[in-house]
Amino acid sequence: MNLSGRISPAIGALAALTRLDLGDNTISGGVPPELSNCTQLQFLNLSCNGLTGELPNLSAKLAALDTLDVANNCLSGRFPAWVGNLSGLVILAVGENSYDRGETPPSIGNLKKLTHLYLSSCYLAGEIPESIFGLTALRTLDMSKNYLTGGIPAAIGNLCELWSIQLYSNNLTGELPPELGKLTGLRELDVSGNKLSGEIPASLAVLRNFEVIHLQWNNLSGPIPAAWGELRFLKRFAVYENNFSGEFPANFGRFSPLYGIDISENAFSGPFPRYLCHGKNLQYLLTIGNSFSGELPEEYSACHHLVIFRVHGNTLTGNLPAWVWGQQSAEIIDVSNNGFTGRISPAISKAQRLKELWLHNNRLDGEIPREIGRLWRLKKLYLSNNSFSGVIPPEIGNLSKLTELTLGGNMLTGWL
Repeated sequence: MNLSGRISPAIGALAALTRLDLGDNTISGGVPPELSNCTQLQFLNLSCNGLTGELPNLSAKLAALDTLDVANNCLSGRFPAWVGNLSGLVILAVGENSYDRGETPPSIGNLKKLTHLYLSSCYLAGEIPESIFGLTALRTLDMSKNYLTGGIPAAIGNLCELWSIQLYSNNLTGELPPELGKLTGLRELDVSGNKLSGEIPASLAVLRNFEVIHLQWNNLSGPIPAAWGELRFLKRFAVYENNFSGEFPANFGRFSPLYGIDISENAFSGPFPRYLCHGKNLQYLLTIGNSFSGELPEEYSACHHLVIFRVHGNTLTGNLPAWVWGQQSAEIIDVSNNGFTGRISPAISKAQRLKELWLHNNRLDGEIPREIGRLWRLKKLYLSNNSFSGVIPPEIGNLSKLTELTLGGNMLTGWL
């Protein structure tokens, strides 16, 4: 509705009001304490505005409230610990504000009916209070982007209804608790950007309903469970910048509609995963900085929606297959720092969305095709340290958006 201005204190006169939805506007100013006079209120959404100041205590008279959403504002002051008195709450979202840094109030554990808890970016510090793990109706637990420390308590296994855990961007330490394996309905697990260590527990490996697994930016180690190769609903998988090792599960992606996968900067070895694009939905594939060897599998010829393809810094060999060159959706193709052979195919002209082409430090040869000059969106072109020969195609001069070009370490002639 694009409403602006302030919320008038006169709103407290609406004694019969049961639902107030002012979300996604440009409302400013403070939240009037008179709102607590709307004693029949069940649903209150003030999210995604520009509200400022401290959130007034609304708990005294709003016993009927089941949804409170004030997320994504500019609220400040103390975290509203009084929300723990709203015993009828089912949904609580107070995140993405600028509260004073402090510990998570244990009183939130009083909200036994709560199914969705959103405390992202609330400046919360200290350990996750045990009282939260008594909220056995919880389906969503989001305490991401805070300053939480300590480990993930074993008591998280009590939350048997959970389907989404968002604890990313904190300072959590220790290992993933085996009790996570009790959460048989878990669909989303994001603990990225912490200081977690150890291996993935065997109990977690048997969960079958995962859609999103984000473990990146930790110190996790060991292999990826082979059982995750059987997942049937997985869409996004990111474990980059850890210490994982061993061969990647042979069947990974064979039964799931993978949309994006990033396993970069680990120590994976063995053959390149064969089935990551088996569902033909893959848009993002990044395996940078591992030790995969052998050739790129021909199965990827059915992968027509790749936007980012980066296999930089492995020990891959063989001719670059034809499917690499004709990716019509590709914006970044990076096969640099490997041992690839073969030539750049004129089919590269089909990649009309391409912005970056990284081919340097391989064993590619032949002439640079003139068709490369048709890639009018191209900004970065790295061809150095190969065995290209012949004349530098003048068509490169047509690349008006090009900002970076490397040609050294070849046998090229001519002028630009």
